[in-house]
Amino acid sequence: MNIIVNIMIILLMIFNIYNFKIAYKDVKELYKTYKDKKAKRKEIKNSLEKRKLVLYKNLQELKNIDLDTPLYGKFTQIEMARFLQVTKKLKEENETLFIFASDLLKNVKIENMRNFMKNAPYITINYLPQKEALKNGNQIKAGTYTLCSKQIDIYFDQNNTTLYHELLHAASSDFSYNVSGFHICLETGESLGKGLNEGYTELLNKRFFAKKSKSYTKLQKLAELIELFYEDKEDMITDYFNADAIGLIGELLKSMSLEEAINILVEIDGFLDNRLTMIDYLKLKHKIQKLYQTNSISQKKQELSYSKKILVKKSFNKNAKI
Repeated sequence: MNIIVNIMIILLMIFNIYNFKIAYKDVKELYKTYKDKKAKRKEIKNSLEKRKLVLYKNLQELKNIDLDTPLYGKFTQIEMARFLQVTKKLKEENETLFIFASDLLKNVKIENMRNFMKNAPYITINYLPQKEALKNGNQIKAGTYTLCSKQIDIYFDQNNTTLYHELLHAASSDFSYNVSGFHICLETGESLGKGLNEGYTELLNKRFFAKKSKSYTKLQKLAELIELFYEDKEDMITDYFNADAIGLIGELLKSMSLEEAINILVEIDGFLDNRLTMIDYLKLKHKIQKLYQTNSISQKKQELSYSKKILVKKSFNKNAKI
């Protein structure tokens, strides 16, 4: 009997040692994964800080931006004739683009169709197998729009969600200035606003066409916060479709310094690949909200001061003797 008990104890010890080794191995792998993620996050943060310094140095002229003169105006007769010509041709030759243009026109002013009108005749759409999806690290893209060639590649789609996202890029891209919506590429090789551009594009995709997707969730929410800095949301839509990234920065400069605006846009870019943490996301949200709230309080004080001045002026005029 004692022999059996001893054998069972030995077997139990071996079993525990085996489980301990497995558990130790799992913990070791988890710790390694944690260390790798931490190192990658640090690398990304350092890269973002370097980008901020370079962009702030190269964009000093934006401090003197003219906020009162828009880059775009009403459609001219020539533009209207061109628009009708393009849409007629799309109706005859490209039903997909014609339907998109019709749906988009229900949601935006015709003046916001300029870039679509320029790009539409040259847009090509390719549907490719999922296995050929472009990979960026561990991230697989559902589709892409290439600014130069105006080519859209769709790797997998559901209810045209990806297609309409890419067509919104096409409708808001100005090749002559190398700008797509709020994403601007500088001659120095640096770029700014890609994260905001992707988030806002998907936000409009959802609002305009009732498209449902899980793409760019954090970026959509950050885009909504940036939208608060516009007195009229329609103005942000107009800036987007006219590829006026400078107009966007101009709106931000009404509420913050150029350094703060660049910092926010660069930090939003950091969430493109989902490698930053939820803590980073919450910190950025808090930073944007704080800037907005501070500006709102300042505006209320200015309005209150203005109202008092008006009351004093009225009182003075009432008591004045002529």
